[in-house]
Amino acid sequence: MRVFTILVAVLSATVVSAVSQDQSDQLLRTAKAASPFNEFRSAQWVRVEGANGRRFLAAIMRPKGVGPFPAVVVLHGGDGLNTSYLSLASDLARSGFVVVTGCWQAANTVCSEATPPGEWVADPAAHSGKELIALARSLPKVQADRIGLYGLSRGGHAALWAASTGAHVQAVVADAPAHEPSPMQIYPPPPKPLTVIRDLDAPVLIMHGTSDSVIPAAQSREYESAARDLGKPLVAEYFDGVRHMPSLLNEGARKMGVEFLKKNLLK
Repeated sequence: MRVFTILVAVLSATVVSAVSQDQSDQLLRTAKAASPFNEFRSAQWVRVEGANGRRFLAAIMRPKGVGPFPAVVVLHGGDGLNTSYLSLASDLARSGFVVVTGCWQAANTVCSEATPPGEWVADPAAHSGKELIALARSLPKVQADRIGLYGLSRGGHAALWAASTGAHVQAVVADAPAHEPSPMQIYPPPPKPLTVIRDLDAPVLIMHGTSDSVIPAAQSREYESAARDLGKPLVAEYFDGVRHMPSLLNEGARKMGVEFLKKNLLK
């Protein structure tokens, strides 16, 4: 039986307690893990043990310097953790953030031990990447009060839910957030982030391509309108002719996301 250890300052044998803000009665337990991606061997890989025996594989990337640094959690889309999201995470680390990205949902074989999509649908507040957020907040040389989320597609849905249900983050980039996935993607769909928008407590940048055939841009426009009516600090950018997840397709969109996080976290 594999033994999981309490998260440590250098991911070694020294024991400290790492506690999630919204689940303070639970210890965050991690173990070192092998990298499933040869291109990103410089990242530290760990497996986080969560509730109900779920395990969340995660990569930790650090910027140059001594810190402390703000942290950003990158939440993958419905295709699961892959090199596209790791490339984005690497860019964010080079921009001055400690970055955590990993399997918040069992969306592909790499993420098979994470939370099944059906559990996310039933309770998106509990299954919105909060284990990875707690991991980021607990890491050495991280400013625990400067945590950002960068969610794409299904991960954008999770980021908006987390920021509205007690994750206490300071900035959110939601790239083509899957406010309401089509029945072809998942049925029944999870509740919309719109249902918890009143409790949104972080500045948000929404980016969406106007030619997105996976998640129509109209869904983000609906969320934008509701946020403005409530006086929420939200910026929306729509990229003409761009398809799903502009950050992975358009250099300008990725730069915009990075700059938004710098503005709100590098203080």
